[in-house]
Amino acid sequence: MKHPYESLPENPQAAVTIMTTEHFNLQTARSATISESNGRTSIFLGAVSAGLVALAFAGQTSRSTLLTFGLVLFPVLSFLGLVTFERVLQSSIEDTLYLQRINRIRRFYHEAAPGLNGYLGVAAPTDDIAAVLALDGYLRSRWQVALSAVGMIGVINSVLLGAVGGFAVAAIASGPLWPSILVAAVVFAIAMVLHQRYQLHARSRKPFPFADAPRPEPVV
Repeated sequence: MKHPYESLPENPQAAVTIMTTEHFNLQTARSATISESNGRTSIFLGAVSAGLVALAFAGQTSRSTLLTFGLVLFPVLSFLGLVTFERVLQSSIEDTLYLQRINRIRRFYHEAAPGLNGYLGVAAPTDDIAAVLALDGYLRSRWQVALSAVGMIGVINSVLLGAVGGFAVAAIASGPLWPSILVAAVVFAIAMVLHQRYQLHARSRKPFPFADAPRPEPVV
């Protein structure tokens, strides 16, 4: 099997320059994805916060006003939450692809200059993203995915969708609140499961950033 670095140029300094430049570009791209995710999340949370404050004022007038305002507000917030969830998930997947490429460059540093191993960060021995993330202490579990910003948005989306269902039942039936609460809880649970499954499926089918290596099996 041919060593991956046998085809490097005869000038090792040029190779190091290329790799360090690529490393810098990848770090810059990672910063951009993190910044966009934080910005989109902040906009979404700000809209939810402002909407709940407005809902509290509407609730001080009458039940019909509260229900009408809620049935307008929560579907809009749910739509905003769904598009934010999708975009932040895309940014998160993009970030992991950059991280995989950075890890391979780190392996190049270790193999090209073994004398500097004591000064360089540890590199995962494979391109498997679970092995790369394990270097930073991330767990290899579904729960770790739920702890991400994408998982947090999924929870808030589920609450908003549950509120839509609860308000709809309350507007139709003018009796006790328990049917509305029951419907809201059921919708919340279903939405939570769907958000989580969608996120795991999207992460498992993400593109592999290297054309010259077999893709590792996705973590299920």
